[in-house]
Amino acid sequence: MTTQAQREASIQPIRQWSPIWIVPLAAIGIGIWMLYYSYQNQGPVVTLIAPHAEGIVAGKTPVKSRSVDVGQVVSVALTADLKQVEMKVRMRPDTAPLLNAETQFWVVRPQVSRSGITGLTTLLSGAYIELQPGDSDRIVLHHNLLETPPVASAEAAGIRIRLRSEDTGVLSVGDPVLYRGYEVGTVEHSSFDMHDRHMLYQLFIRAPYDSLVTENVRFWQASGVSFELTPDGVRVDVASIASLISGGVSFDVLEGWPAGEPVPSETEFALFPNKNSMHDGMYSQYVEYLLFFEESVRGLKAGAPVEYRGVRVGTVVSVPFFFSMAHPLETSFDQGIPVLIRIETGRLYENISTEQVKQQLARGAEQGLRAILKTSSLLTGGLYIDLDMMDEPDISWQAMDYAGYAVLPTARGGLSNIEQKVLMALEKMIQLPVEPLLEEGTRTLAQATTAMAEMQQVMLQLEAYLAQPAMQQVPEQLNHSLQQLEQLLQSFGPESQTHQRLNSNLQQFEQLQRDLQPLLHTLNQRSNALIFQATPEADPEPRRARP
Repeated sequence: MTTQAQREASIQPIRQWSPIWIVPLAAIGIGIWMLYYSYQNQGPVVTLIAPHAEGIVAGKTPVKSRSVDVGQVVSVALTADLKQVEMKVRMRPDTAPLLNAETQFWVVRPQVSRSGITGLTTLLSGAYIELQPGDSDRIVLHHNLLETPPVASAEAAGIRIRLRSEDTGVLSVGDPVLYRGYEVGTVEHSSFDMHDRHMLYQLFIRAPYDSLVTENVRFWQASGVSFELTPDGVRVDVASIASLISGGVSFDVLEGWPAGEPVPSETEFALFPNKNSMHDGMYSQYVEYLLFFEESVRGLKAGAPVEYRGVRVGTVVSVPFFFSMAHPLETSFDQGIPVLIRIETGRLYENISTEQVKQQLARGAEQGLRAILKTSSLLTGGLYIDLDMMDEPDISWQAMDYAGYAVLPTARGGLSNIEQKVLMALEKMIQLPVEPLLEEGTRTLAQATTAMAEMQQVMLQLEAYLAQPAMQQVPEQLNHSLQQLEQLLQSFGPESQTHQRLNSNLQQFEQLQRDLQPLLHTLNQRSNALIFQATPEADPEPRRARP
């Protein structure tokens, strides 16, 4: 037993540290250092909010800035209200300065727009998020993902201008901004103002062309080809090739106006529908008048000119105008169709006031000034209003106001005046005693019919008389008589003996008349000379001259 007990091992605790523990301790230290290094060297996490996550894949979709990877999408999830998408993006450590308040994010994918086709490289590599850094010093880690890419970067040199338009959908993001046909900027944003009910557009005009935007410039839609039919003829304006394809907006200084001072960024201008209409913005001082036309106003549109003997002095505002009228239909039935016009002081004389315009028009209305509808184009049937002095005005006119507007007298003119005169002539013809005239005409016609019947009977009798055999011999007898008459006339011709004898007898008769002349003279003086011998008288002697 002693031998067996001696063979059993004895267990004793180790009193020295084993070198084998170095390996796990080193591994733990390396792991802690790696975690610390990774935490210290990882970039910030940016939260992006978007309406949808089309084309975005967590752990795969990169974030790029100028084609350089600066981060990656790490998670995609719905927001708490389940109406939007929240994306977490892990950025690189050295990209923290890029994340400021003006930084913009958007998704780059294939897109076809007016400005062309973009994002074709994503057909193979997939969509990615583009980062455009801003110029702010405030760091922001929460951004909204833009639906469309921005036109110009925040640090781009230039000026941003706001345009206001009453028409919707006339411009789109990416449309060019032109100055005399040369592209100097781009439309970068559009929105609709619900309160004022008009469109707002933001334009970016890059440097150095931003100095062209001054206080006297006007902006209008560049539709490429502008076709306008005016009383002077057909006007066609062709813009640049860019505007022919995509439209856009043009601007320039009004002809004859100075350029003015440069404007600051975010200045607001009005957007006119075409180049010709931008002159309307020049006339902000005007006087409104109400006209009542008895004839049809078909063809008269808002914006039509108001002229005075061929010179434009105003503009038609509304056709018809029923605003602020209690009974518009009764008004149109009693007085005519109401039309509101503006007499613009800037179109008259320089530095003339609205009060002077009112006084001159009131004086002109008293002297015969009337508003007349005239045709501006026979092809389109368009009308305009012409102010002119009438030769025979209605002297019963008195100045009056209606619905808060001064009223100008009107008169018929042109075709309408001719039509009125024709109607008046027809009314006079209708008032003529037509029935007695018709009865008298009927009796006259009956008498004429009776006379014609009697004449027809006479003609029949005459034809029957001429058809008798005796009447058939009348032409032969008449011909024989004419022959005898001709022979008789020939016997009295100059060469005939009868004519010679008659001429000789006439000569003898003249000689006898001359011979009897003294006898007749004597008998005229002494009627008894045939019975008593006449005493011969002495020859007459001329008287002597006085001493």
